[in-house]
Amino acid sequence: MKNSLLAGLLLLGFCLMHLQPLAAQGAPSPFAFAKQYSADMVITSSDGNVLTNKIYMDDGKVRTDMSMHGMAMVLIARPDQQKVYRILVDQKMVMETPYDAAKYKKLMGPAGPDARFELIGPDTLQGVACTKYKVTSGDGKVSNLWVDASTKAPVMMMAEDNSVTIQWKNYKTGPQDASLFEPPADYQKVAMPTMPAGAPGGAPGAGPGAPGQ
Repeated sequence: MKNSLLAGLLLLGFCLMHLQPLAAQGAPSPFAFAKQYSADMVITSSDGNVLTNKIYMDDGKVRTDMSMHGMAMVLIARPDQQKVYRILVDQKMVMETPYDAAKYKKLMGPAGPDARFELIGPDTLQGVACTKYKVTSGDGKVSNLWVDASTKAPVMMMAEDNSVTIQWKNYKTGPQDASLFEPPADYQKVAMPTMPAGAPGGAPGAGPGAPGQ
């Protein structure tokens, strides 16, 4: 999987999991996450690569555990502290950057603030009774979204061109351990490297990058 696509997939999934339900043209968003939950998010690209991320959410605080190129990484977003922590587990390092909610919304992709949701109708996916929607982003990208008919939690989102599929599994509501949202105290804190404009995580106006830029 190319690095640029990988970065985009991680960003999309991370944003979808932690932003509050969005409105589309004045209408309520058809999906909603509980304020406190955990879930597995499985992202599959058209070339067959699969990423499985573990997500934890508790009243706005978010943690995402992932493995990228065999390297374990953790992202923690703390809107209450206005901070994002990027943790490199194998190196025992923590990088801290400012939290910027506006940039999360700007990089939302097919479920962004300008998205339009068109009801397709009832459907069954993986044995779950769902409601299916067509989602069109502000720049015209189209995806299909399946929402659990009873919980309103997303079950799967698939790009119309089949380039990316996101599935949410093992969705469990309830309070999460507070320690999940704190960086390890014994890890080394390092400065975030400066990235050139146009690179993932680069300067404002650059393309999609990692959360918290």
